[in-house]
Amino acid sequence: MTGQRIILAIAGLWGLTGVIMLAAGSHPPQTGNLAVGGQFLLFHAAAVVGLLSTVLITGWRRALPLALLLTGSGVFALEILIHSLAGVVIPGLAPIGGTIAILGWLAVVIGALVEPAKT
Repeated sequence: MTGQRIILAIAGLWGLTGVIMLAAGSHPPQTGNLAVGGQFLLFHAAAVVGLLSTVLITGWRRALPLALLLTGSGVFALEILIHSLAGVVIPGLAPIGGTIAILGWLAVVIGALVEPAKT
């Protein structure tokens, strides 16, 4: 199994989980936070699928944002899920995940602007 297939499978899992969180978050008593986590997963899953499909960004310029976007959105949504379902707050986990996702988007910008080395 190639790395791209694994990344695509994780993006699919993020999308699946995002839809479940959105559905669960739309019914009392779990409203609000679960929907935010679900949206976060869905948006980033779609971005990962798009990055996998482009030929404009390759090599490390694609691998770095993929890793950061998946990791950041997963950590962010995990904290929201734990908090919403178990009532346990893990201080700093959501901001860490959000920061990692932001760095992923910055890596997309850099990857798009940095020309590959001519060989």
